[in-house]
Amino acid sequence: MRKALSIGLAAFLMASPALAQVVIGGDNDAARHEQRAQQDRMQAHRDSTEAHRDAATGNYGAAAREQREAHQEWRDSHHQQNDAARDAHGVPLYGR
Repeated sequence: MRKALSIGLAAFLMASPALAQVVIGGDNDAARHEQRAQQDRMQAHRDSTEAHRDAATGNYGAAAREQREAHQEWRDSHHQQNDAARDAHGVPLYGR
């Protein structure tokens, strides 16, 4: 019985490194990052709309500023989206 158990345990330990993958999920707040990304996208849309409105009225300085702010909000949104994806999938430490 002991021999069968030790052979089974040895087989399991030999096979497990090929099958196992340890994942550290960080702080697991993908939903918070996704919400922030959505807020950043909405703000970027508002800034872009304001930039178009300013340009239409001839206020080109304000339009350029609003366009820069919109561009920054889109970048922030992209970073938050990447953080959400990272938190949702975790970071593999060992695996294939």
